[in-house]
Amino acid sequence: MERLSKLLSYILRHNPSSVGMTLDNKGFSSITVEELARRIATRRGYEWVRPEHIVEVVEIDEKGRFEIKDGRIRATYGHSIDVEAGTPTKDVEILYHGTTLRAWKMIRDQGIKPGKRRYAHLSSSIEDALSMARRHGRDVVILKIDAKAMINDGFEVRKAGKGIYLVKEVPPKYIVGIVDLFNNNKLLKPQ
Repeated sequence: MERLSKLLSYILRHNPSSVGMTLDNKGFSSITVEELARRIATRRGYEWVRPEHIVEVVEIDEKGRFEIKDGRIRATYGHSIDVEAGTPTKDVEILYHGTTLRAWKMIRDQGIKPGKRRYAHLSSSIEDALSMARRHGRDVVILKIDAKAMINDGFEVRKAGKGIYLVKEVPPKYIVGIVDLFNNNKLLKPQ
């Protein structure tokens, strides 16, 4: 199921044409989950895939990476292709961003940028930000973001998954602290 989840992420975030489908502007598949399962099952090593397996991946995913609506599926965030991910929200005050110490040196001056993706990812919890940061290295830094001030200043924040938020960028002035992971998550001032 983990392999299927990774394949779905690849297809729905980066390369829908690899199974002969397109995505609409919200990221939903042009084909049904049933048809997607049939196409995936033609790949070597995935012959076992049935629609219920795709549904199970969606249901058990703790981060809400996928959504099925009206028989079609989409990735809720993480796209490198042009889709409108997430839903705009004004109901958030503080968010977190996990990164590495190496990246922090650049972020300090330039802010948080999406890199190769369409949006930068923020989390509603320190734990989720830490989990994301650890994928990129061991020297992790958790940044506290004043999302309410961003929204008040006209920046769009989009809710995408369970505790996942998307932004086009976070200018440095909205990074209001660094979480000290070694001292009961005490907040330090960014330098």
